[in-house]
Amino acid sequence: MRLIRYRFKTKATEDFRPLIDMKDIQMPWWCSGEVADGSYVIIICYLPKDEELEKYWDDAYDIEYWSCNQIEYSGRFPKPDWIE
Repeated sequence: MRLIRYRFKTKATEDFRPLIDMKDIQMPWWCSGEVADGSYVIIICYLPKDEELEKYWDDAYDIEYWSCNQIEYSGRFPKPDWIE
């Protein structure tokens, strides 16, 4: 499966979850950090190549992305409990 790994900024609010629940597509996401002044958070997520990031985070900006073939989990980005 062709995937895109995204790293981007979004507004820091109490709820920075995706607009659409990603459990349905079994793709993970994580909040990687928050800037000291509280103006934005950094999100890391994977999406299938044919999915649009803005469908899930419509306020995403400073978007970086990489094409990949698989999801890589780590101690910092563990597999979420809701992914089968």
